[in-house]
Amino acid sequence: MTDEKDDSIRERVDSARNVLNRRVSSRNRNLLIIVGTAVLLGVLALFLWPRHESASKRQGNAVAENNNAEEDAKAGNEVVLSPTTLAAAGIEIVSVTERPAVALLRVTGAVEANQQQTQQVTPLVSGRVERVNVVLGDHVQAGAVLAIVSSPEVAEMHGKLHEAETRLTLAEQNYARVQRAENRAAVIQAKARLDEAEATLRRTQRLIELGAGAGKDLVSAEAAYKTAKADYDYQSNISINRDVQQARSEVDTARVEVLHLRNSLRALGADLSESSDIKSSHDTSLVALRAPLSGTVTERSVNTGAGIEVGKPILTVSNISTVWVIANVPEGQVNALRVGTPADIRSAALGENTISGRVTYIDTALNEETRTGRVRVEIANPGERLKIGMFVEVGFQTGTGTAESQELVIPDEAVQRIGDRSVVFVNKAGEPGHFEVRDVQLGGAVEGYRRVLSGLAIGDRVVTKGGFALKTQLMKKSLGEE
Repeated sequence: MTDEKDDSIRERVDSARNVLNRRVSSRNRNLLIIVGTAVLLGVLALFLWPRHESASKRQGNAVAENNNAEEDAKAGNEVVLSPTTLAAAGIEIVSVTERPAVALLRVTGAVEANQQQTQQVTPLVSGRVERVNVVLGDHVQAGAVLAIVSSPEVAEMHGKLHEAETRLTLAEQNYARVQRAENRAAVIQAKARLDEAEATLRRTQRLIELGAGAGKDLVSAEAAYKTAKADYDYQSNISINRDVQQARSEVDTARVEVLHLRNSLRALGADLSESSDIKSSHDTSLVALRAPLSGTVTERSVNTGAGIEVGKPILTVSNISTVWVIANVPEGQVNALRVGTPADIRSAALGENTISGRVTYIDTALNEETRTGRVRVEIANPGERLKIGMFVEVGFQTGTGTAESQELVIPDEAVQRIGDRSVVFVNKAGEPGHFEVRDVQLGGAVEGYRRVLSGLAIGDRVVTKGGFALKTQLMKKSLGEE
């Protein structure tokens, strides 16, 4: 019994010791956690304190920088020139003015060749293409040989021309022959009889003077002389003239025939000059097709060896230094346009540039499907930047304006570009060398003037000539240069 009690006591003691140990361990762990947390917070505080101070400093610096930037921006809105620099810059100043408002109608259009500067190359004979000297896009001069065609019809006409030239040569030789009197028998015989009668008359007259002749012999001799003289005159004036006139008529007929054949061959394109490449080839069937005007080859429908027909075009040459822009204008706005209405053409091929033109024709009929009218604008095409078939944007200046509808305008040259800003330089009142940089919002250009939507008021004095010099000074100032 005693042993059992002792064991029970030991078990309770061990149990109490274990409970006590667990409580002590728990307290130790809590203490360690508290101490560790305190140490960690202290380390974090030491680490974050410099950054907080640096952030505060940076925030203060940013505010200061913003203030400085505002001050710099204010300072950069003005350019000041000394009197010497002002005189050297050649500054010109104009005032912002008003004028009747002009409405701008924008529509789409397409570029077409100027039909008045476009011609087709059409053969006047049938045959076969021997050679084509150009390709699409080639620039050619008026009169240049574009193609060579072989035509049996032309060869036949060359043969007729040769025959006519031969007849003309023979007629000219015959005409020269009949003009020579010694080759005419009738005239020679008449001249001989006249000479004999004249000699007999002189002899008879001599005998009468010597008293050895009879008067009847003198009368007979004079009659014979007059008869011979009349016969000679007749042969000279009638027979000779008849032969000459006949020979001359033959020459004229042959010459007209040769001239007619030459003109016909020349009209068909045959080259009759002695130095031509066609004639030197000894092929009389060849015909040269030449460029009717200087321009660009815009169409080509044949190749070497192809057969061609009379009157069927094979090439087209267009002078695209001027082109037509055909605008499609809605039917409700067609009546606002007139022949002569100004128009501005914009295209991706032109970049920021525009080309100005005027309406030259308004179609009398509308397109029934799109309900639009075709309006033609003729424009110059410098550098041939606009190509046939390009799509463009057309802006028509349709408004006539009234006294109640006015708009502010400035010369186009007064506008300067700084980055993506449109600015003008405004001369401060009473301060000749002081110019304020003014941002403006602009509308379209009309005959060298820009519409002012905002940024200026009537009477403001803006710089036109010399604005680039002011822009240069402003850029130097913004870069911190002296």
